[in-house]
Amino acid sequence: MSRAASFAQRWAQDNLTRNPSDDELMILNLFPLTCDGDENEATRRARRYYKARGPGGLIDLWHKRHPDDEDILSSCQDAYIVPLRARSVGGRRMTLVRLPAPMAMDRPLSAKALLSRWLMILDIRLREDPSPGEEVVFIDVSDLQPSHVKNHFRGTYWKDFVWCMKTAYPLRFTEIHVINTQRLKTMSLLLLHIGLHPWKRKVLHIHSKAEEINQAMGFDYFPPEGLPHEYGGKAGAMKDLNDEWTKKLLSNSKWLQSEERKFYDTELKPEPNARTRHRSAVRLRASNGSYDMITRTHSCRSLHRHDDFDEGTYGAYRTLKVTSDSDFYV
Repeated sequence: MSRAASFAQRWAQDNLTRNPSDDELMILNLFPLTCDGDENEATRRARRYYKARGPGGLIDLWHKRHPDDEDILSSCQDAYIVPLRARSVGGRRMTLVRLPAPMAMDRPLSAKALLSRWLMILDIRLREDPSPGEEVVFIDVSDLQPSHVKNHFRGTYWKDFVWCMKTAYPLRFTEIHVINTQRLKTMSLLLLHIGLHPWKRKVLHIHSKAEEINQAMGFDYFPPEGLPHEYGGKAGAMKDLNDEWTKKLLSNSKWLQSEERKFYDTELKPEPNARTRHRSAVRLRASNGSYDMITRTHSCRSLHRHDDFDEGTYGAYRTLKVTSDSDFYV
């Protein structure tokens, strides 16, 4: 295909075994912008995105997308996730998370339900506005207690979500501000840091006091008309804005499930570098009879983890045959 074609068209022709939809092309064209114009990294990131949504990907977070599930509906009441309608003056998106909601019970919060719901909200917003823009997140933990985060980071839900936002999603979180941490117990703060550790040094910022959001954003500015009442704005109360997103989740239920099936059933073409490595392994096997190289792309499919999505065929089993009076196998 001509280089004059868009990145999305070229990537789809090289990687998909089916024709992409117009919506997919719009999303694919975001990857070079997310990767600062680096098309090689954009190619890898887009491939990770499709693999994460397919078999063996982020099954616990991106599959079984049912907004009317009991755990999801409980999460809607236990924690607020509110993407703001307006953007900052610099064009950045903002999402406000209240963890937990002021009236939430003292029971442990479900990390799986919270993060699955967050991904659904991100997908719906991206469908409504498939345009580039950095993502800034504010997490208000003023009411967080140890009972809320009991067993919250047992498992890989936070790790999977952080990996997805860092290396696979069409949009990238550039700043995460945890605000109102002055009431946190030491253990709660430690758990929060464990969950967001990969972002801690460059992206994660901790604010002990109830700072104004625009102060935390530095040189950028967010119009008060777009902020909730609780943060000095005029857009409405956090509860009302969260309820609006709960209704939007329910109304998009069929679309979310159809998207899940579409990506789950999508087959990707082998990567060119993976084919090259496979041919090299075959040549090595033919030239050296003492090694029997067995590639493990499909033989151990269940062992693949998303952390290695961009690595291709990343190793092989070896059977070493020693010719003597007896045969030894290692």
